[in-house]
Amino acid sequence: MSALFGIAIIHFFALISPGPDFFFVTQSAIRQSRTHALFAAFGISLSILVWSICALSGLHFLFQKMAWLQQVLMILGGIYLLYLGVLMLKSVLNPPQPDSNIGLQSNESHVASSHLKLLFQGFLTNMANPKALVYFSSVFAVAINTNTPLSEQGSLLLLIFLESLLWFTLVAFIFSMQRINQGYQKFSKWIDGITGGIFISFGLLLILNRD
Repeated sequence: MSALFGIAIIHFFALISPGPDFFFVTQSAIRQSRTHALFAAFGISLSILVWSICALSGLHFLFQKMAWLQQVLMILGGIYLLYLGVLMLKSVLNPPQPDSNIGLQSNESHVASSHLKLLFQGFLTNMANPKALVYFSSVFAVAINTNTPLSEQGSLLLLIFLESLLWFTLVAFIFSMQRINQGYQKFSKWIDGITGGIFISFGLLLILNRD
C-alpha cells in the first residue's frame, strides 16, 4: 500500500507539470465545450493507461535493447505535435467565420463524431508527449516492481488511470467556466498563438533530440 501511495505522489507531480496534455485539454475546454474537453481528458487518460501497461511490461528494458525504437517514437511524436501546433497557428491567422443557422441539423449530427475525434486526438497527444515518453520509460519504470502480484499491478494501473482522469477532468471543468471563457475571448489570438508555439517547440524538441 505504501508503494502505491508513493507512486501516486510521483504520478501526481508528473501530471500537474504543464505540458502538451494540459494545453490540449484547456484549449478544448475554452474553444469548444466542457464535454469536448472531458472527451479529450478521457483520451489522454487512456493513453496514460497504455503507457503504464507498457512500463509494467518492461518498456525501460525494451528501449535499452532497442534504442532506435525510442528515437523513432520521438520523431513520430514530434511530427504530430508540430501538426497540432500548425493547426492552432492557422486558426490565429484565419479570420473568424460569421454565425449562421444554415446546416444546424447537420452540425448536430456530427457532435458524436467530434467528441470521438477529441478523444482520439487526446490519446495521440499523450502518446506523442515527450514528458510521457521519458517518464514512463525511466522514472515510472524504475519506481515500480514488475515482480509484484498481478492483483497489485492491476490496482496500480487503476490508480494511475483514475488519478489521471480526475486531474484532467478538473482542468476541463475549470477552463470551461464562463469567467474563464470570457477572459479567453479577449485574448484568444494571443492564447492560441502561444499554445501553438508551445506545441511546435515540444515537437521540435522531440525531432531534434538525439540524447
